[in-house]
Amino acid sequence: MKLTIYRKLMIGFGIVIFLMLIATAYVLFELRRVTGTSRTALTVDVQAIDLEKEMRTILYEEERYADRYFMAQDTSYRSAFLEYNKRFVRHLDSLSGMLSDPRERQTLEFAGQIHDQHFTSVLGDDLTPSAVNSRADAMDEVRKSLDDLVSRRQHAVDTSVQSIDRATERSIKVALFIALGTLLAAIGAALIITRTITRPIGTLVAGTRKIAGGSFARIRITSHDEIADLARAFNHMSGSLDQMNRFRAEMMQHISHEIRMPLQSILSAHYLLTKKADSPASEPQLKILNGIRENVQKIANFSNQFLELSKVEAGMMRYDLKPVDLAAMVKPVVDDASLVAAGKEITLTFVASDIPPAFIDPHRSIEIFGNLISNALKYTENGGKIEVWVGPCPFGVQVVVRDTGSGISKEELPNIFTKFYRTNTAIRGGKRGTGIGLAFVKALVEGQGGRVYANSTVGVGSTFTVEFPVHRSERTGAA
Repeated sequence: MKLTIYRKLMIGFGIVIFLMLIATAYVLFELRRVTGTSRTALTVDVQAIDLEKEMRTILYEEERYADRYFMAQDTSYRSAFLEYNKRFVRHLDSLSGMLSDPRERQTLEFAGQIHDQHFTSVLGDDLTPSAVNSRADAMDEVRKSLDDLVSRRQHAVDTSVQSIDRATERSIKVALFIALGTLLAAIGAALIITRTITRPIGTLVAGTRKIAGGSFARIRITSHDEIADLARAFNHMSGSLDQMNRFRAEMMQHISHEIRMPLQSILSAHYLLTKKADSPASEPQLKILNGIRENVQKIANFSNQFLELSKVEAGMMRYDLKPVDLAAMVKPVVDDASLVAAGKEITLTFVASDIPPAFIDPHRSIEIFGNLISNALKYTENGGKIEVWVGPCPFGVQVVVRDTGSGISKEELPNIFTKFYRTNTAIRGGKRGTGIGLAFVKALVEGQGGRVYANSTVGVGSTFTVEFPVHRSERTGAA
């Protein structure tokens, strides 16, 4: 059976509801038991005590009328005595039906026997001193038996109340324990169910980020719910995008190759016209030919960069990573750019600190710094300053290119590494460009495990920072 998200949630809610029902049923059972004990204590025991006390009153009246009968020999007293005797016997029978303790029943039977003897003695009209004393002792025994029964009943009531208190306290503790257990079980079930849902979602989000970054690895989801269906759809889309990227890279290779052939022919023709012609070209002709050569070179550079960028995006770029002295590699790039800087009266300085070797591809990294320094020269006006600094950083080593150019606004800064994006400052300033230079830089830096970022203020200048990791042995030594 496929365990969908809906079923997972319903199972979790079902477990919580089941535990709550168990806790409620137990509490109701305990309350019913306590109610039964309370009912017994408040009905049977209390009624028995009231009946026993009433019997003492009846016994007192019975004895009083017996004494009057003996003294006055009045039949009305005798009738009253007989009436109270009957009431006492009825109460005795009622009380006997209420008692369940054998000892209490035995005491009550003993009291009944003595009372019967007293009744027989009274009806026998025996007025001898021994008979009178015997009747008085009998009534004392009956009263003592009734007092004993009242004491036992009161003790039973006290015991019942204590039992109720203990049962109530126990019920409260168990109810709290079950409630706490239910809460913990509910939290555990919620965490487990939430984890089974959020974990594949997190994997899916990480996979989509990789796809957005150009990595088309398959997303592996172990669940069997709707998220797994979504992951399969993403994997299908990823595979299609991978094929499209590869096809695009191959197509760009063919296009680049087809462009290079006529460009090479144009350059060959330029060489023949300028170097091998029978008669030397005039000054205007040389100017036109040099313009043709420069534009052909721009097209060739754009074609090469776009082709390299397509390889990176398709995951086809290969890097030859090795320990490299970053300062020694950047210095010749700065020296080459100093000629252009001198022509624009731009002060170009290079500063390097002691750093460990960077773990990079030297050929690809030269392209990175060539692009950054070329951009700084393009957007820095005559008489400006450019500083290239190489030094350590927490990430490893870094190269900072700082200029006093036109700058970039905060709104546009997050987009400058996007392919084909050009800032408004560059467009308004009439600066030519294709918008792939910084995208190419970002792709090459991140492809080597580094990172690049920029800070800029309009009218003040821009700072581009490239950070690379150092070799593993150097990181271990530094640690």
